[in-house]
Amino acid sequence: MRQNTPDRDERQRPGAAPPPPQARRRAYRLRHLLASVRMPLYLALAVLFGVWAWRSQAGFAPSPWGLGVVALLFAVLALLALADAAVIRDHRRRRGVRR
Repeated sequence: MRQNTPDRDERQRPGAAPPPPQARRRAYRLRHLLASVRMPLYLALAVLFGVWAWRSQAGFAPSPWGLGVVALLFAVLALLALADAAVIRDHRRRRGVRR
């Protein structure tokens, strides 16, 4: 049976340190950029598929229900990107980090 000791639970390499604050800020910038690009893209795709589903007729491929589900999926992804951008903006505001 394995022993759960503090040495065995810590799986870090010797000498590994957390990234410097500059690297963390760069990651937040990239995350904010990606969220701000994804949100309008997903929103546009949700509108596109929603209009396509609305104008589609039953009995044809792709079905209006399938297109509606895809539109709903893109709308949820747009909301998640919006939430991600809001979290990043809140983090920046609390830390006092400027662009």
